[in-house]
Amino acid sequence: MTKLDTKNDVEESNRMWASASFVGVLIIIGLPLWWKTTEVYRVALPYDKISSFDALPHSIASEVKVLANDEATAAEISGLIEKAFEDSELINLKVTKAVLSDDLHHTLNSVADEQEAVEEVAGRLALSAHNQLLLVQRTPLFQDCWLAQERLAFFRDATAAPTIVQVLKQWVYQTKVLAGVRTEVADAARRTRFPPGDRYHVVLSVVQPRPGSIAVEFDAKEAVEDYIGSFVDELSVLHNFTLKSQWLYLLDFDFQAREVKDNSEWGRHWAVRQDRLPLLLTRLEERAATHVSEAPTINLALYATPCERAPLVIYDHDDKPIISSVEAFMSPKWGGVVLSSPTAGECRGQHQTHKPVTRVVMGAFVSQLRKLLGIVETEHIQGAHLEPLRSVVPRRWELDNLLHLRTIELITSAERTLQSLAQLLGEISNIVINDDVGASINLAVDSIHQASALMAQGRLVEAYKTSQQAFQAAETAFMEPSLLALLYFPDDQKYAIYIPLFLPIMFPVVLSLKNLLLWFRGKPIHKKMD
Repeated sequence: MTKLDTKNDVEESNRMWASASFVGVLIIIGLPLWWKTTEVYRVALPYDKISSFDALPHSIASEVKVLANDEATAAEISGLIEKAFEDSELINLKVTKAVLSDDLHHTLNSVADEQEAVEEVAGRLALSAHNQLLLVQRTPLFQDCWLAQERLAFFRDATAAPTIVQVLKQWVYQTKVLAGVRTEVADAARRTRFPPGDRYHVVLSVVQPRPGSIAVEFDAKEAVEDYIGSFVDELSVLHNFTLKSQWLYLLDFDFQAREVKDNSEWGRHWAVRQDRLPLLLTRLEERAATHVSEAPTINLALYATPCERAPLVIYDHDDKPIISSVEAFMSPKWGGVVLSSPTAGECRGQHQTHKPVTRVVMGAFVSQLRKLLGIVETEHIQGAHLEPLRSVVPRRWELDNLLHLRTIELITSAERTLQSLAQLLGEISNIVINDDVGASINLAVDSIHQASALMAQGRLVEAYKTSQQAFQAAETAFMEPSLLALLYFPDDQKYAIYIPLFLPIMFPVVLSLKNLLLWFRGKPIHKKMD
C-alpha cells in the first residue's frame, strides 16, 4: 500500500466518523429533543375510575321506624315496606320496628286532633333527624295514612300498608323523580327547576305600568324579608340566597285582551290568552337588570294592572278561564309573575289607589319558588292525607327529599362532565392537561367516590356538600381555558411546519447512512477508476 492510499484511507475514515457523529447527534439527541419539546403536556388522569362511574352505587341510606300497638302489626307493616323497596337502586331503606308504650298508645287514641297527636309524639319521642321517618300507629284516624310536616306519619292499622308504601314512594322519597335525574328524563319537574348551584339571586320586581293613573301601595322590601326570607332560610343548607326588590315604572304591555261581560262588580273582565303571557317576560328582561351577577337569578314580578284593563283573567288554550285564587303564571328556570288587578272600589274616586293583598301575592310567589327550587308537588293518593302547609316554611321531609334530589343531580352531572372530558381527550390528542386541570379532575373523582360513600352511610348533608365540591371541580376542569391552548395547532399543521425545516437536513443524513453501513462492514464504498 502506497503512502497516498494510506492518506486517502485516513481521510475516508475521518469523513465517515464525522458523518457518523452527525447522524448520531441528529438521531440520538435531535429527534428525541424535538419530540419532547413538541409533545402535548398531560398529567396522569384516573381514566379507570372515570370509566367505572356507571357501576358506582348511588343509593341513599334512609331509615323508617315503625311504632305500632302490637308486635304483629309492626312486623307486617315493616315487612311490606322492606319488600317494596328491596329493588330500589336509589333508596336503601332500613326499616326498624317497635311497640308503642301503653301510655303513648292511650294518649294517641284519646286526642282528637292530629296536630295535637304530633305534639304528643314530639314531647315523648325524639323526632327523627335528617333522612329518618317515624311511622306511628294511631287508631282513630279517618284515613289510612296521615303525613305531618315533621318527619312523622300516622297510620290506622295493618290494612294501611299499601297506602303507606305509596306515601313513601310518591311523597316522602319521590323515587320516580330521583330515577329521572339519573336517566336525564325531561319530566315536568326537571324542566321547571333551576340547575344546581351554590347560590341564587331572588329579585322581586313591582311593575307599575301607569303610575300617573293609579298609585300602588305595596311594601316590597318587607314582603321579601317576611315571606321569601323565611322560606329560603330553611334552605340555607342547600344554597345561599341574595334577596332584592325593585320598582319598575312605565313598563306597559299590550296583553291583547278582549272584554268579556260577567256578573261581577265590574260587569266585565278582560280575557288574556295564556300563550300571550310569555311575551311579557321579554319586556321584563329589558328593564329588570337582573343579569348583573354570575349567580342564577330567580325573577318574581308583581304586575299591577291599570284600571282600564282590570280585572285581567287568564284563559287557557281552549279559550276557557283558568280557575284560580290568583292570576299568576310561571316560566320554567326564569321565575313567576302575579297579575294583580285593582278592585272596582279602588278605581273609583279622584285618588285611585291599589293595595295588593300581601298574603295572597306572596303566597303565590312562595308556591312558584318551591317548584323553581325543586320541591315537587305531590299527587293525590287514595286513603292518604297530607297536612297542609301552615306557613311558608317547607316541610322537614321535603327538605330531605330536596337534599336527595340535589345530591344525586350534582353527582350525576359531575360524572357525565368527567366522562365527556375523558372522551374528548381520547378523540383530540393535542388538548393540554396542565397540573391545575389535573388537580381539579382528581378532586372531582375523589369527591364523587366520597359522596357516594357518605350517601351509603346516610350522612345526607355531608354527602350533599361533597357532591357540590365534585360538581364545581368537574365544571372548573371542563371549562378551563388552557384546554383550548393548542386546538388551533393540530398535528397536520405541526408537521407542515417542521418537515420543511428538517427535510433538507435529513436528505444527506439518509443518503450517507448507506455509505456508513458499507464502511462499517469493511466493504468498498465506491469503485476506483482505472
